[in-house]
Amino acid sequence: MPRSAPADIATLARLHGRLVFAAAYRVLGDAAQAEDVQQEVFLRLLETREDDVRSWPAFLGAAATRLAIDHVRRQQRWRRLVPQWLLQAPQSAPGADAASLDAERATRLRQALARLKPREAECFALRFVQGMEIPAIAAALALTANHVSVLLHRATRALERQLRDTPAPETAP
Repeated sequence: MPRSAPADIATLARLHGRLVFAAAYRVLGDAAQAEDVQQEVFLRLLETREDDVRSWPAFLGAAATRLAIDHVRRQQRWRRLVPQWLLQAPQSAPGADAASLDAERATRLRQALARLKPREAECFALRFVQGMEIPAIAAALALTANHVSVLLHRATRALERQLRDTPAPETAP
């Protein structure tokens, strides 16, 4: 199977690079990691042939979301291997709670998202992180709209359960 032409990939990167970065950033919350995912999306296109893509923005956004979720999963596996005392951040100063609490909540959500089944995580991120509509998600993932709805329902229930069962960060007095 012939590979995609580099000139075509460069055009796609120029036209849709920001969209790919934004999709990855919404999942990761880190610009450097989002840039890594952005590069990986376009590098993978060099190795494959995608003749039947109907919507490049939807395809590339879904690819970026999948790779970003995979990135979060890899980080989680790595963190399980490293002793916890190496990962603990120093205590923040009193009064710096609001931003810290929001960052902790976002981290908890990303971690819970990484524990979902891959298709459920993908659908959830495309719908609620990227704001795609169900028919667009269905088209991007080659699923029926009904299947996407079922996956979204399962993902939402699983996330609710995980976040309810995981202790929330405490606020300072």
